[in-house]
Amino acid sequence: DPANRPVPFDTIQEASLDRAERRADRFAQGSNAWTIAASRSATGRPILANDPHLGIGGNSPRHMIHLTAPGLDVIGAGAPGLPGIMQGHTERFAFGRTNFHIDQTDLFILRTDKDDPERYWHKGQWKRFETFEDEIAVKDGPMQRVTLRYAQGRPIVAQDAKKQRASAFATVSMLPGANMRFAIIAINLAKDWPTLRRAFRIHTSPTNFHYADVDGNTGWQTIGFTPMRPKHDGLFPAPGDGDFDWTGILPVEEMPSVHNPKEGWFASANQLNIPADYPYGKKVISFDWSDPFRYDRIAEVLRSQPKHRIEDSIALQHDVQSLPARALVKLLPDKLLPEAQPAAALLKRWDCGLEADSGAALLYEMVMPELQSGFRDLVVPAAAREYIPSVNLFEMLRILAAPDTRLGPVPDLARDALIERSLIAGWNKAVELGGADPAQWRWGDLHRVTLAHPLSSLPGVAAAFPKIEGGRSGGDGFTPMARGFNSKRGYQVSHGASYLLVADVGAWDNSRFLLLPGQSADPRSPRYRDFYPRWLAGEMQPLWFSRAAVEQHAADRVEIIPA
Repeated sequence: DPANRPVPFDTIQEASLDRAERRADRFAQGSNAWTIAASRSATGRPILANDPHLGIGGNSPRHMIHLTAPGLDVIGAGAPGLPGIMQGHTERFAFGRTNFHIDQTDLFILRTDKDDPERYWHKGQWKRFETFEDEIAVKDGPMQRVTLRYAQGRPIVAQDAKKQRASAFATVSMLPGANMRFAIIAINLAKDWPTLRRAFRIHTSPTNFHYADVDGNTGWQTIGFTPMRPKHDGLFPAPGDGDFDWTGILPVEEMPSVHNPKEGWFASANQLNIPADYPYGKKVISFDWSDPFRYDRIAEVLRSQPKHRIEDSIALQHDVQSLPARALVKLLPDKLLPEAQPAAALLKRWDCGLEADSGAALLYEMVMPELQSGFRDLVVPAAAREYIPSVNLFEMLRILAAPDTRLGPVPDLARDALIERSLIAGWNKAVELGGADPAQWRWGDLHRVTLAHPLSSLPGVAAAFPKIEGGRSGGDGFTPMARGFNSKRGYQVSHGASYLLVADVGAWDNSRFLLLPGQSADPRSPRYRDFYPRWLAGEMQPLWFSRAAVEQHAADRVEIIPA
């Protein structure tokens, strides 16, 4: 019975994947942002661009709104149902964000009392767990009573009384004041860089915050609660006796930032962007970062443009040039078996753009998983493969470019043989999915954009909320136009920028935006899917802000008058 199937929420789907897949999905959901100073802008004003990469396939994770009240004038995208604007602009400044990486959790191992396991040793004395009784309703079963234990406000997630051990989980989200709603509102109410920095002090989530104001200032500030660890780096569980406890949160003023960079631009795309002179050893932030492919391509384009235009930002947000594809093409051997030569020839003729109508792009997306799988089998011992189901793309390409004995006694030959096998397997997969004629292959035929209600497996919901489908897309998770997918679940777009913003700072009515699939979540509304074809085509729309422009272009009005 379809009604009895598990609810198809993303969290349930994610739980069915292996750890490496879950990590790849999370890290693929990054974002792009850049700020261009007036000195590098064709408009003579700063430009700020932002395209946050979130889940694609269900309801839109962003909602457009323009909030106007005494002391407040802000427009942009927020999270549905939550106050404030996440990415947009006020009358004074534009602001965008990408994920910064901060290690915000730790595991502390406590020693418990042998005779009384409800006590733990902390700062030279025995202390008693804080306990709370709770009841959990169980379908078709009796109510379950549970005891929740806390130590220093940290939940106990495991305990073994015989070993006199308990594990406490520490997370910044449980610290006093860790409420993002207040931070977003404070940012929307700010008027300049100093008031913004005050707002940042209560911003919990790890973020690269981009800023550009009407006075010509641009900035980048990393924000988010960063634990101050006096004796450890967070990579392993730490003793819970108090000596290793957090001593506070790193002040915003001590986190990496740039104000009016001399290069005239700054970009972030979730890459490792901590400045080389930052005292990282004393202020541990994170050891985990996204691959730099999107940032490197963005930087390549911005460096080549002495005068950057609004149209250039729009084009860069839709750029599908693949740096991993470039790296692979450089590695293609000259001598190959006959079965591998057609694949190599097609890739060598290619410009490495993952266009929707590209046959070489389809072939590349078939070859790369074969290469990663084969590389893993070469470098990961058989006994460890259960724990290392996949390999990092950036590290793999780095090693293949300078092979060593991890590939075998003759590294160059082993690498070339691996690429040869991947070309053959990838070609066969492309034939299976795209047909026997390579001239008919199109990456977009596989890489489609389908939007459905999270409960669309239920017939009634599916009928009330029809699917929005048919659209073809280029790109993948490593191109600036991020259109990621998980090859183990197919090639449908699963994450990317459903909301895009390019702000002309100070001439606000020149700003542009897109929102997939439309402003309304009601299928009966003409705004339900009107942006779907525009989003697929990259046709950015005006973001009217001035009172005159809003009045001129208003399509509907709703007035709510108190009784």
